[in-house]
Amino acid sequence: MADGQSKPLNGADTAWLRMDSPTNLMIINAMLITENMRFEDFKHTIINRFLHFPRFLCKPVVKSGQYFWEKDPFFDIDSHVKRVALPANADKKALQSYLADQVSIPFDSSKPLWQLLFVENYGEGNAIIFRVHHSYADGLALVSVFQSITDASPNVAPFVHGGASRFQDEGEPQPADINYEWPRYQKAMDNALNRVERYTRLAKKMSNEGFHILKDQEALKELVGDGVKAAAEIAQLATLPADPKDLLKGPLGIRKTCAWSEPISFEKFYGTAKVVGCKINDLLLSCVAGALREELLATGAKLDGQKIHVTLPVNIRSADKVDMGLNPEDLGNCFGTVFVPLPIGIDNPLERVYKLKHDMIELKESLQPALSYAILYASGLMPKMIQKNVLESFGNKTSAVLSNVPGSKESRYICGAKIKEQMFWVPQTGDLGLGLSIISYAGQIQFGLVGDAKLFPNPERIVNRFVAQIDMHRTDIVASYIEDLVQPIMVS
Repeated sequence: MADGQSKPLNGADTAWLRMDSPTNLMIINAMLITENMRFEDFKHTIINRFLHFPRFLCKPVVKSGQYFWEKDPFFDIDSHVKRVALPANADKKALQSYLADQVSIPFDSSKPLWQLLFVENYGEGNAIIFRVHHSYADGLALVSVFQSITDASPNVAPFVHGGASRFQDEGEPQPADINYEWPRYQKAMDNALNRVERYTRLAKKMSNEGFHILKDQEALKELVGDGVKAAAEIAQLATLPADPKDLLKGPLGIRKTCAWSEPISFEKFYGTAKVVGCKINDLLLSCVAGALREELLATGAKLDGQKIHVTLPVNIRSADKVDMGLNPEDLGNCFGTVFVPLPIGIDNPLERVYKLKHDMIELKESLQPALSYAILYASGLMPKMIQKNVLESFGNKTSAVLSNVPGSKESRYICGAKIKEQMFWVPQTGDLGLGLSIISYAGQIQFGLVGDAKLFPNPERIVNRFVAQIDMHRTDIVASYIEDLVQPIMVS
């Protein structure tokens, strides 16, 4: 973005910008745990690599009702990159408490809406906390930004621009398939135009003519490629009943709590998923459902036959647009969502995994990601009150946000220091009080939680339940599978 030039926010980014509320800020919080490094080297890396992305020099401003990205004429790196220190001998609990305090602090709207906190004395190294407003980029784009400011080895000058980043090593599969691919609907969308252009056309049509366009099968056929299917799915979404208000929901406060697991070896998931014949993500979702089931049962909730929904983001960028290092001007939000039913009423892990496997296959054949992106984009082009009403009508159908992001397959380095862990926490929209995060990195997986302090005063307990579910799934699922194989032999 050239100096003095402003660029309008698109509908999706505008929608996220206007979604802030006192009880739910639309801020993505992320963290790196690293070996020890010098603050000056880290700061130089941010100046020379992170600011390679023009949007981070800009702030959103409104002119005649339209939002624009405008370069901050008074930009000062010291307002955004800060050195902080925890009390001596700070442990994970101290860092967790500090991070929970930061989650509820809004940004100064007179400056670009991001911040990096360099925590000096965490263990034998550093903790780096990154906070950025969701209007700047989605999680997948931010992982790619992370790739472009880090290195594959420690022997790289800390302030030299690394050039093109690689979100995923060429020729190497990701260690975990935690980020579902959606080939069926993508193929349908790619007939004539890039799918994002198609969704944007639909969104602009909706913003100009109103949401009633979603009932026009001919218009949907032209814009989406399958008008009958799109209209049917919109009707299905509209009639989806709201999630129970007495499970995971309630009045929200300002304060948040957060927690995260220790890194868990990918091998713990791989073998079990291979035995059952499911995706790693099916297994992860079952562990989440099992952990929430245990938490709710402990409160005396009756869960027989119950299910709740989580909102799961789905990337809709084309493959050539995923690398933000090659496309620094393309930061933004480019994802749809699906409502994933978590079968918390099912106690048996094997039965729960198969139910999720079946439901996810059905969702992968749906147009939900495309339609949800178009609705969000269109709502951002409409008056704020219309956006609020539209998103609330969908928000009450879910109980939590669950984001799963694939990180680097190999260890990464920043300023020569090895990154030992990385974690992030997703914001919750509307009246949702629970955000769940799963990320893979260097052959490991970590699980994180951010929640309303009144509703989830003990987030570590839920995280520990999730970790316990992994071993429970390994034991119960493999045992059940072997029993099914042996039983016919014994009968014969």
